[in-house]
Amino acid sequence: MGFIENFGTGIPRTLSAYQNTPKKPEFKDTDNFFIVHLPNLNYHDQINDQINDQINSKISDLGLTILRCIKENPGIKVPAIFEKLSHDYKTITVDIIRNSIKREIGDYVELRGSRKTGGYYIV
Repeated sequence: MGFIENFGTGIPRTLSAYQNTPKKPEFKDTDNFFIVHLPNLNYHDQINDQINDQINSKISDLGLTILRCIKENPGIKVPAIFEKLSHDYKTITVDIIRNSIKREIGDYVELRGSRKTGGYYIV
């Protein structure tokens, strides 16, 4: 049928294709399967690029952490952000989070819904 197996060139060629990239393929073997996860090198994550561009800007580490939290949890409310971040930031308060959203990252997030029941989303 023209199918070639057992040449042993597939994995080295795959690794070579991803050699100069930040994303790498993942190989997993199980009892019954061999699974290869190939990251899409053509996918461009605009939100992460925007966040990374702001690292050298005026956004604090806390502001960047809040942005990532909102990105990972679309529709999240301030009390939930506080709950997630209070373990890493011992002096954080709900007011500090609200001020950071308002003053630092307001251009990158939006509140959808009412102030009481709405949540934050990346713009």
